[in-house]
Amino acid sequence: MATEAIKASAERRLFGLDRETVGPALLVLALAAVMGIVLPSIDNNTSYRHEVHDGDVVRLADGITLIPAASWDLASGSIAGETRSPIGSTATTELVKGGPRFSVEAAPFAGTPSSLLTRIDEIDANLADAKGRAAEMTDRYAVTTRQGIVGVAEDFVGVTREGSVTAFVFHPVAQSATSPRAGEGVEVVVSGLPDAISRNRDDIVAMIRSIMAAS
Repeated sequence: MATEAIKASAERRLFGLDRETVGPALLVLALAAVMGIVLPSIDNNTSYRHEVHDGDVVRLADGITLIPAASWDLASGSIAGETRSPIGSTATTELVKGGPRFSVEAAPFAGTPSSLLTRIDEIDANLADAKGRAAEMTDRYAVTTRQGIVGVAEDFVGVTREGSVTAFVFHPVAQSATSPRAGEGVEVVVSGLPDAISRNRDDIVAMIRSIMAAS
């Protein structure tokens, strides 16, 4: 009886494991592989949800828009005329093209572009993430949109990334009708590898200059 019990026990085992536990164990390993390897791989190789085209207009906030460069991808935000996400006085938009990222934050702000840029430098986590470590900032310089709105910008150069941060304060009609003194602060942070930023510089400049408020 003891011999038969030992034989039966051996038959239930595979490579030292109880056969009854092999199935569940393999299922757990398969799920771990999916969660740890397959899904991240799919995420890294999946394009963003919306590639912008000529004629598209991105809504940055109530009464404020941007014309994106064709072939960039809208990772977050809203295309005018399409129902995608609610847009109010506070909103986030991100455009990407491979490595370079073009991030726009909009929120009510009553000060000047220069004071907004100072505040961004002091507390903005997005800017800190974009700059990376050991980034050096250039002197500030003026940036003018095609609408004639003058903002303030500065460039940064890090060990592996470079880019710029630009601050504008707009006064859209939608806001001024109810609160004449209200302003909408718009922060634009661009970052990426130096070569990629250089290749896409014309697109980046054009998108920054295309930002406008309804008048």
